[in-house]
Amino acid sequence: MKGVLTLLVLIAIGAGIFALGSLRRGSDDKPFLHVADEVALTVKVAKPERGEIIRLVQSPGDVEAVLEVDISSEVVAKIEEMPVEEGDVVKESDLLCRLDDKNLRAELESATERIAQLRAAILQAEADVEKADRDCERQKRLSESDATSRIEMLDYLTVRKKARAVLDMRKHELAQAEAMLKRLKEDLKRTIITSPIDGVVAKINAKQGEVVVTGTMNNPGTVIMTVTDLSKMQVRARVDEVEIPLVKSGQRARVYLQSDPDKPVPARVVRVASKGIKPLGRDVVTFEAILEVLSNDERIKPGMTANVEVEVDKSEDAITVPVEAVVHRMRKELDEKIVEQFDKRQENLDLSERARQAQYIKVVYVMEDDVAKVRLIEPGIADSRRVELRGGATIDDVVIIGPYRSLDQIKDGKKVALADKDEAKEGKDKSGAEEEAEEQRKAEEDQQSTDDNEEEQTVAASTTP
Repeated sequence: MKGVLTLLVLIAIGAGIFALGSLRRGSDDKPFLHVADEVALTVKVAKPERGEIIRLVQSPGDVEAVLEVDISSEVVAKIEEMPVEEGDVVKESDLLCRLDDKNLRAELESATERIAQLRAAILQAEADVEKADRDCERQKRLSESDATSRIEMLDYLTVRKKARAVLDMRKHELAQAEAMLKRLKEDLKRTIITSPIDGVVAKINAKQGEVVVTGTMNNPGTVIMTVTDLSKMQVRARVDEVEIPLVKSGQRARVYLQSDPDKPVPARVVRVASKGIKPLGRDVVTFEAILEVLSNDERIKPGMTANVEVEVDKSEDAITVPVEAVVHRMRKELDEKIVEQFDKRQENLDLSERARQAQYIKVVYVMEDDVAKVRLIEPGIADSRRVELRGGATIDDVVIIGPYRSLDQIKDGKKVALADKDEAKEGKDKSGAEEEAEEQRKAEEDQQSTDDNEEEQTVAASTTP
């Protein structure tokens, strides 16, 4: 019984408070019991802008020369002369290095004498073949008159065959000796190493007096020096696997050197690797993209590190807003009309209902008469600061861009107010008279609010049981 009476008292108190809230004073038509208005969210806003927007793919890379040649020796010999130093400019066919050729010249003389000896041996073998042919012919005539035996005839035929074999062998030995002589002459020419290109001696790895060796399968051999053509440079960039489908040959790019990041160098994508690279011990897969540097800037040196920006998409007349304005909302947090518009755009996509429910919808909030209104957008190209809107907002809208705490709480129809910074910005355009009137109006409202609070306290005290 006691609990029922307590419930009835609480209901009576609530009804009394509601009745007092409904009654109004005759002088100013304000309620006797003042209930606080909805607290407005403090927001920052921005106007959409129309202009150019470019989507960029950024990646690190290394600068290298398009044409760089490692100079190695094709013969084993000692360096006898090296007239160049690092940094020297050389032209094609200029002398870079001269190797010791004494052993090769001795081998060349030996090979020449060997050829002369084999030619004499061939003459002797030819004479033996002629004699064997004559003996066989004579034995053939004798055998016709039964003046010789069959075994003796076969012996002469065998001697002729051996003479012809010796002649063939001497001829093959002569061909082999001539090939050896030709190889020795080529090796002798290779003792004089000249520059294959116009360029600069970038690095010297050997010194005069050292013995250089040729490369084998397991030994790369001695790299005497490196000659680089600095007139054409390129960047070998490492693009992430997520963004590599956007990078194509012929796209414009910019190269930012670590030594001078404020002055970009123009470049162009030449080719993109078809296979990715996965560094040892890492799960990141990257693809190499070769970019041709379209400048003869002397700042660019081989071996420098750089950052690359590739223009993968571009819109010259786009309506853009700051990236902070785009908000992701779950389907259940939005009005049914917004969700229906979103589903209509995706009706051609093959998505399960579970995947559809898990989707986040991109929207923006615009400010209309101090109230936030949600707009479904169709985002386009985006860069690091702005995003293109292909639908959902116009150039005349006022878009809410922050702060993050307000964007997290904001909903459609929520009352909003500009931040002090934005109010001050708008106040700059007001005249002095308007500012004074505004201050007077605020003072009157503050005074009226004080009076209302005193009345509320009085009413509350009278209604307390």
